[in-house]
Amino acid sequence: MQRLDERKENILDFIVRDYIRGAFPISSGRIFKGLELGVSPATIRNIMLELGSEDFLEQPHTSSGRVPTDKAYRYFVDYLMEERQPGGKVEEVISELAHEVHKRHELLFEHLGRTMARHLRLFTGIARFGEGAKSGGFGLSEVLNNPEFEDHEMAVEFARLADNLEKIAESYRNASSFNEAEVFIGEENPFPRGRAFGAVSLRFADKELREWLVFSLGPKRMDYEGTSSFLNFTVRDIMGEPRG
Repeated sequence: MQRLDERKENILDFIVRDYIRGAFPISSGRIFKGLELGVSPATIRNIMLELGSEDFLEQPHTSSGRVPTDKAYRYFVDYLMEERQPGGKVEEVISELAHEVHKRHELLFEHLGRTMARHLRLFTGIARFGEGAKSGGFGLSEVLNNPEFEDHEMAVEFARLADNLEKIAESYRNASSFNEAEVFIGEENPFPRGRAFGAVSLRFADKELREWLVFSLGPKRMDYEGTSSFLNFTVRDIMGEPRG
């Protein structure tokens, strides 16, 4: 995908981040107040129209604002997001989890899944492959609090995904490489029922060379940057030497 010019990129970055936070369509006035671009609201509106014609933005029927498309999220993931080291209490929780897992490795399965689901507020699946294979899912009630799931049909469809955890885990296993979080947006999901949603997955091996997969699944509006950072940081911390 070709890079946008700096002004368009700044506006798209603002729209994606603001929509992820609030789930409300973004107006030109909000961008004018939130970004110091040195241009008028009319110029911002024109740029938004251009982004719409290039399939980065769409307009919900009930709003004058715009929301990101799958193409916008992919552009954000490829060019704009950065890995963020979790700070404060989140980093403390991950460090405590790493210490516990180093002492009792069998804690990895449930503790990692529950910790991620609680802090990301997304449905988190974790699977171990090979001998002693197992899988589990955590955080269904967390993710269904997102406003997208006020749509009953979407909530039911998501719950059906959660009921097919082993098949989903195998799909992400086949679509993921090792040791780096990967993002799947809408139609990029490797299974048909996942194409209304977004996901971040990470495939890794533990010190006993057992293969694992962890993934977080939610609405396409999910925080890909924060989720990817959390997965990368957590797995590196758990698989590395304990600190302190």
